[in-house]
Amino acid sequence: MQARRWSGVALVIGVLLAGSVVSAVIYGAERRAENRHLAQIMDRYTDEVTVAIGDRVSRYGEAMNDLAAAVGAQSDLRRADFIRASSGLGPARLPGSSGITFVVPSSTAQTGELQRYWRAQGSTDLTLTPAPGHERHRYVVFDRAFDSGGSVLGLDLVTSPQPNMAMDLAVRSDQLAISNTYQLLRDRHLAPQLRQNSVALAVPVRSGDQDLFTGWLVMGVRGQDFLSQTLLDRGQSAVQVSLVDPAGADKVIATAHPGHRVTDTALTRERDIVVGQRPWSVTIWPTTALLRSSGRGMSELTAAAGMALTLMLAVLIGVLAGSRNRAFRQVEQATAELRRDRAQLHHMAFHDQLTGLANRQLFYERLTHAVDGRADGDDTVAVLFIDLDGFKQINDARGHQAGDLVLRTVAERLRAGLRSEDTVARFGGDEFAAVLESLAGLAEARAAAERIITDVQRPIDVAGVSASVSASIGVAVHRPGLTVDDLIRDADAAMYAAKAAGKNRYLVASSG
Repeated sequence: MQARRWSGVALVIGVLLAGSVVSAVIYGAERRAENRHLAQIMDRYTDEVTVAIGDRVSRYGEAMNDLAAAVGAQSDLRRADFIRASSGLGPARLPGSSGITFVVPSSTAQTGELQRYWRAQGSTDLTLTPAPGHERHRYVVFDRAFDSGGSVLGLDLVTSPQPNMAMDLAVRSDQLAISNTYQLLRDRHLAPQLRQNSVALAVPVRSGDQDLFTGWLVMGVRGQDFLSQTLLDRGQSAVQVSLVDPAGADKVIATAHPGHRVTDTALTRERDIVVGQRPWSVTIWPTTALLRSSGRGMSELTAAAGMALTLMLAVLIGVLAGSRNRAFRQVEQATAELRRDRAQLHHMAFHDQLTGLANRQLFYERLTHAVDGRADGDDTVAVLFIDLDGFKQINDARGHQAGDLVLRTVAERLRAGLRSEDTVARFGGDEFAAVLESLAGLAEARAAAERIITDVQRPIDVAGVSASVSASIGVAVHRPGLTVDDLIRDADAAMYAAKAAGKNRYLVASSG
């Protein structure tokens, strides 16, 4: 009797241990797959944000260089010429810009003559006061403010270290230069809490005939107004972004902080960039919205389901262990149920719950097997990354039930359009992928992509109303020397290139 009692206890403990081990293994595999996917997403956002910052600065530089050329081409530059040439500039075209000034160099002895000359050129209110202690000066002789900020006409910028530094760098390099972070002279009338960390952009002006240096164009730009919308647009409210000037005592130039930040050093990205000959630092954090949209959390759900099943089975065995004959019969039944539960748990761990397609983990394993299996063969393995165009609009306008129906329909069409030996997976959201094995060559992969584009764009009946989506597809074909991660990255990049090229198409990853 005692032996039977202890054997029942040992059986319960064994079930708990075995179930815990299985749940832990499945949880670990699912979490690693989630982290790989999130790391790829964060790398993509980092690339997009840094490129957008560089593009924005280049656009400002092009506008200032065009104005510098127009000013330099004037043999008798007057204030009316300057105002007319700069009339196309302003916050609507260049967000964050506060105004544009024309600055000329001078010595102390030349100050009076310079004042008389530029007054005669239309700057009638100009009063030049040389900064004490300096022999060389840099005077603002024309000033066009873009808003209600204070005037800087007549100021000697030689005592303003940040714009002065940018002007030195601009004239030495003969190109756009950006200052360290500071608060604009034009904003001195504002309350301290309303002043933004800002930068000055400077370009040299040279005369058109002899290419002689005549002065600078200097534009003050408020950092938050300058880049906040760009950071929000590129981050798509899925990440938080901070842009810092390391040379300006780590002053923050601009931030975009939508949603709630997730503090995870493995997912935080830091990138140093150089714009306008000035180093800036970009830091990007994921948000809870990004984690939800990428499907993170399935690992916890899988582990919880496994532990729940384990506990239920342990309790059941403990109760049944009190009666030997009945326990034997019940153990056999419970064992069969355990096998089914484990099969179900295994299916949950490797398949998408909404569509029944393979998930990232199973996709990765099958792709690895396919690549390893062609080491000595002549057949081809291809990867397709598929992103739905227009799905977000349907999901937002008609609700998640309509969105789920669209995703299930697309999944069925993908299964039907590919061969039985191919693997179709859903990565989360509206992203799908496929592994095509034993292909004769790239032509078969192209044909599969064209089939998918045709099938996906057929109308879908959602509660009696037609809805349509299309597919942007990236195709990557395995070549000697490529790893599985290389294939995935190439297909992902090709897919985003297809979206950028106009959507509803496929592009093949470059073989270089």
